[in-house]
Amino acid sequence: MGALEQLLNHPGLWRGRGIGTQENISVRPSGFAPLDEALRGGWPRGRLIELIGGPFGCGETRILLPMLADCAAENLRVVLVSPPAVPWIPGWQQLGVPPEQILLIRTEHVDDAVWSCEQVLRHPGIGAVLVWLQQPGIASLRRLRLAAVAGESCAFLFRPSAAAAQPSPAHLRIRWQGAQNHLRLEIFKNTGGWPARNTPVHIPVEFGIRHAPPR
Repeated sequence: MGALEQLLNHPGLWRGRGIGTQENISVRPSGFAPLDEALRGGWPRGRLIELIGGPFGCGETRILLPMLADCAAENLRVVLVSPPAVPWIPGWQQLGVPPEQILLIRTEHVDDAVWSCEQVLRHPGIGAVLVWLQQPGIASLRRLRLAAVAGESCAFLFRPSAAAAQPSPAHLRIRWQGAQNHLRLEIFKNTGGWPARNTPVHIPVEFGIRHAPPR
């Protein structure tokens, strides 16, 4: 019985009775009322958030820009790790994310990207980290989760559509799909909080990550 009590008291054990109640987690408002309602206040800080969908470059960062602008207003850096295209800086700047607050990290291997995220997520001057990974292993995902919990940043991991069918230790998983002028979001996992929401959320798209025009 002593071993069982020790297991039940372990801080890493998630208790099912917590379903339906929101943990006391600090959040950053998303800037979109329907999304804030679905997220119970905004993007959680110190949690790993997976945004799963594709194709990349059709506005998937648009849902984050109001929150990134808030980070920049607080003099916090926004870090992009291995994005699939060059950020459209003029559009970002118009929405309140100045170039000097953006740090772009390019890597060739998953391990390098994960290591970079581990370093910046633990830094107090970082507001949000966005990383794009195609096929991370479960060990890499666990490292990202631990790094996110160790800091107060908002940590976003972009993955392709096929990842939705794969298990993941991420705290929050959201499936997104690009349409003509909006993104369709579906929350299908939330660890230790409210049940997944069945009703999709639609967010208008204006600016996102896309290739900069040739000079």
